[in-house]
Amino acid sequence: MNKEVEDVIETMEGIINNYHTMNKPDGHVLNDMLRQLSSALYYLETVRSDYHDKWQTAVNVLVKGGDSVSRAENEAHVQYPEMYKLRRTISAANGVREAMRTNISFLKAEIN
Repeated sequence: MNKEVEDVIETMEGIINNYHTMNKPDGHVLNDMLRQLSSALYYLETVRSDYHDKWQTAVNVLVKGGDSVSRAENEAHVQYPEMYKLRRTISAANGVREAMRTNISFLKAEIN
């Protein structure tokens, strides 16, 4: 993966670590963290989409070359290991994003 993608992932890790270590959640801080995390996730989804297109093209070429679909997919995963990292990172970050949303909703309910 390129440096920009690695930097975005590192930024997300920082946001998630800050969320994890918060003692007293503050709604404004959480809202800002949620905004930053959501923006980073959007960017990673566009990158994942580009890698998926490349991965799909590789599978297609290999299948046309005589490989089984299963073998072609395995080979494409070797050619594009970024797919796995992006898929797992995005999935995990989406879980944290949902937790942040729940926490913000809880804080709003406490105020009312």
